[in-house]
Amino acid sequence: MAAFAIAFVIIMSVVSNMIINPPPTVKVTECSLTSSTVSSGGQTPIKITLKSNDNEDSHVIRVEFSSHQLVRFLLGSAELHREGSIWYYTLTLNPRATLTEMINVNPTLESGISELKYRICVIFYRDGEEFYTKNLDLLVKAP
Repeated sequence: MAAFAIAFVIIMSVVSNMIINPPPTVKVTECSLTSSTVSSGGQTPIKITLKSNDNEDSHVIRVEFSSHQLVRFLLGSAELHREGSIWYYTLTLNPRATLTEMINVNPTLESGISELKYRICVIFYRDGEEFYTKNLDLLVKAP
């Protein structure tokens, strides 16, 4: 009888935890620079992986990037859309899907600067609501 009571308490604890703290609808499982150092004018990707925990609905994801004015963001070789100093792209994440994207970062240095660390802020929105932010540091050196 005691074993049954203990098992019942454990099961109820797990179930109530899932109800009180359900997994996030969309989770960022990775957001990192492939290399934290790059030469001025060179390129390094930011690897982004998203996972949908939603069984039924797709979600519109917008990813925004901001940094110094001498840092550009590209998908492949095409620059991302830009609103002022914010670079962004949008995608639709299907139910239960996992998606990995590589965003190329192309920084340059002003003349006479031998190296500088740029802060890159990445903000994720799900259906118009911010749900995750990550800051990345990129060291840029003169060639």
